[in-house]
Formats: sequence, structure tokens, C-alpha cells
Amino acid sequence: MASPEARARRQVRCPRCGAGCEWTGNPHRPFCSLECRLIDLGAWLDERYCVPGPELPTDSESLGPGTPSGG
Repeated sequence: MASPEARARRQVRCPRCGAGCEWTGNPHRPFCSLECRLIDLGAWLDERYCVPGPELPTDSESLGPGTPSGG
């Protein structure tokens, strides 16, 4: 089992750039820096990442009978 000092200095790799960084005391974890954290956030906002799930119905499929369509 690792000592408390070794656990406190645990090194992890940044998922964005691969640089080594400390886990404990790092406000940007699991990233190494604010820059890597913001780059990753931008990728999510640009929808470059997605979480798989069931397909959602299109707008025309979601309208039930008797539902007025816009226009």
C-alpha cells in the first residue's frame, strides 16, 4: 500500500496534452492547466465529443396527430 506522502504526490497524465501533473492540489484536475481545461470544454461545446444514447425523434416525427405545425 502506498504511503500517504506518495498518494499526496500522485502523478497523472493530462487527458488533453499528456503532460504529467500532480493530482492533489491541482485546481484543474484531471488537466494540467487552465489552457488544457478550456480547450477540452471548447471541444464539448463544439460537439466534437458526444455521449452515445438512443436516437431522438426528428421534429416531424415528434409532432403527434392534431398538433399544429408552425407556419
